[in-house]
Amino acid sequence: MTVSSEDVARRAGVSRSTVSYILNGHGDRFSPATREAVERAVAELGYRPQAAGRALARGQSDLVLLVMPIAANGRFGEAIDVLTDALAEQGLSLLMRSATSSPESFRAMITTVRPRAVIALSDLTEAERAVVDSTGVRTLDVARATSRPGGWNWTMGRVQAEHLIGRGYRRIVYARLSEARNDVLMHARELGVREACRLAGLAEPQVITVALRADADLEVIASLPAGTGIACYNDDTAAAALGAARVIGRRVPQDLGFVGVDDTPVATQTTPRLTTIGFDMDTDMRSLARAVTQQDDTTDDGLTGVGEYWLVQGEST
Repeated sequence: MTVSSEDVARRAGVSRSTVSYILNGHGDRFSPATREAVERAVAELGYRPQAAGRALARGQSDLVLLVMPIAANGRFGEAIDVLTDALAEQGLSLLMRSATSSPESFRAMITTVRPRAVIALSDLTEAERAVVDSTGVRTLDVARATSRPGGWNWTMGRVQAEHLIGRGYRRIVYARLSEARNDVLMHARELGVREACRLAGLAEPQVITVALRADADLEVIASLPAGTGIACYNDDTAAAALGAARVIGRRVPQDLGFVGVDDTPVATQTTPRLTTIGFDMDTDMRSLARAVTQQDDTTDDGLTGVGEYWLVQGEST
């Protein structure tokens, strides 16, 4: 049975308006005894205020809007579980939105839901940025912040290329994923690969695009000369490119080397097993949840920090 504020008021022996005032942060208007009575009734009845009502009263809800990445990796579900639990510990709930939705639907969601914050794991469009700026909703622009030089995504690309160069590959290729479109994360990893090649005195990396079907990538993989190391946008990209190499009979890792990012389950299912980069998902998501409620706004610079990561050596390099 749904518990209402009227039920709380009846249990506490006060009016509904008193309950509303206290639960919306205006308890200083009432005596300690009244506040305690309301809080006790809330606990005993398990009452949870409706998000819409709280949004009207406070100008914001207890919802956090997550803008999902265009090409979510195989660990995205795990990340959402951790982030949801971490936000729940702070009395907040997670609402997700596809990065491919229209700016109009984004505006409608922001103005209707009035989220506590927006977490952007995909780069926001200029129209979307204008919406959050005009409404004053706090934005944690994770995708853009972590994609700057020195940020997490840029660093992953650099680490991939450094690993391939260390394994003896003197020609480096960066494999983009067609399904990711122009995702800022993918572009940042490419720039990290370019930087590693520059520092090693190698030629600029060739850039190829693959799809999530191995039979769609046969021609581009066949065109790569022996001794090429391929830094792939993520594990899904690497698995598709590696599958194409097997179909056309290229030897891995002798002719071609492949390294992914994310350490997803797919990396354990390829033949040969994929080399990839893992990272501490739990710590990263919990840090992000804490940043939502920090009183002093977390700037983009505060989101660029590269957390713990490690190379998972497979047989593809």
